[in-house]
Amino acid sequence: MERIYHLEDILDCIQGPYEIRGSNAAFHSAKNIEEAGEGCISWISESRSRDATFSQTVGASVVVAHTAVLDHYRERPGQVVVATEQPRVSFAAILHKLFWERPAPGVHPTAIVHPEATIGLHVHIGAFAIIGKCCIGNDAVIHSHCVLHDRVCLGERVVIKNHTTIGSDGYGYVRLSDGRNIRFPHLGGVIIGDDVEIGANCCVDRGTLGDTVLGPGTKLDNLVHIAHNVRTGTNCMITAGTTVAGSTEFGNDCWIAPAACFRDGLHIASGVTVGLGAVVARSLEEPGIYLGNPARPKTPA
Repeated sequence: MERIYHLEDILDCIQGPYEIRGSNAAFHSAKNIEEAGEGCISWISESRSRDATFSQTVGASVVVAHTAVLDHYRERPGQVVVATEQPRVSFAAILHKLFWERPAPGVHPTAIVHPEATIGLHVHIGAFAIIGKCCIGNDAVIHSHCVLHDRVCLGERVVIKNHTTIGSDGYGYVRLSDGRNIRFPHLGGVIIGDDVEIGANCCVDRGTLGDTVLGPGTKLDNLVHIAHNVRTGTNCMITAGTTVAGSTEFGNDCWIAPAACFRDGLHIASGVTVGLGAVVARSLEEPGIYLGNPARPKTPA
């Protein structure tokens, strides 16, 4: 049986000051605004909140909207509008509280865990995962078919999605005088900070002598490659298809758009945004937006 929620269940999730219009509405599910009807909760962005025609056609029982909606909203029976300056963040908090279910703690019977691995409290390890001699912090979630090699250390609340490999050797070779290439041994590890999330089918290579580091709060999308000795600061966002070559370092709060490519040994300043498909061949020492191949500062429109 579906659980019924009421307005008082969500008010602690609303970010900042808010105003309420309407009363006596309840909901049991969350849907996008185009599909939401009676019994649903949804949200509308600032631009749509300013659109009087659109906002008056919304069918959800509970709507989290931008305060701009108050300029023209007319109350409707059975509908409540909660108006805030941060509707999207508020709605995300509601989803976390009422609808998102964390995988249950425990180790799936098909997973293989090294006997000397250190596993924290309330950790979920999914089917067919392989865990080497690692350190895994509290409340981590490791989904099915992930591989964590030796010398990987996860902080708390880390999420690693399906088929990701962490801690394999990087692409490091030295050429002998006779032309043969031999592997440069990788003796380092990988350190992943608290609240990091890593998408599906990613590769994060171990360091050569030091460690590869993903700073706290950093989020990797699917299909991201992080080479040996790369370091990120806090809260970096690296989206799908990005490749970061070895020993490149990022500051804090960087945003990397899909399919960007970074050569090795670069320094990327805090607050840098790199655009879709950009090729970064030189260090970016100032915050700003960089686009193109090679990546250059965005010119004013």
